[in-house]
Amino acid sequence: MSEQDVMKDVNQVQHMFLLVESSDAVCMLNVAGHPYRLRELVFMMIENGCRVMQSNADEYKTFTYDKETVEVFDYMTSIIKARFIKQ
Repeated sequence: MSEQDVMKDVNQVQHMFLLVESSDAVCMLNVAGHPYRLRELVFMMIENGCRVMQSNADEYKTFTYDKETVEVFDYMTSIIKARFIKQ
C-alpha cells in the first residue's frame, strides 16, 4: 500500500514512541492513531517549543517517571499514554 493510500484510509493506525522535552517537563509518549493525527500532534508539540525525538518500546518500558496519564482524542482518534518526570 502506498503512503498516499495509507493516508486516505480512515482505519489506518500508526504507533509511535516519542521522548518529549519542554522547558518544564520531560515525558515519554506511547501514541497511536491515524498518521495525519500523529503528524499534527508532533507539529503542535514542536510549535509549542518542545524537543521531540522518536524512541522505542524498550526505552518506554525503562523510562523512570513520577506520573502516568492516558488521553483519548476523538478527532481522527488518537490514544496517548504519557509518563512524566517533574523537573
